[in-house]
Amino acid sequence: MKDKLEKTGHKKLYYDLKMFFTVLLFGVAVLALAAIPVGVTYKLAEAQAAAEQNTTSQVANTSSSAA
Repeated sequence: MKDKLEKTGHKKLYYDLKMFFTVLLFGVAVLALAAIPVGVTYKLAEAQAAAEQNTTSQVANTSSSAA
């Protein structure tokens, strides 16, 4: 490590921060990829609830029209 520090002129803190931000970026990427299925599931549940609500309102309209 010392040879690398002398060759580039960077300090140890530079490499520590570089590693920290690399790990942080990787963690954020993993969390973003994990959030995609959650978003898709939420949209599917929302669409299903809207479809059930439309079906329920259609059934209520037809039963009130028949009476």
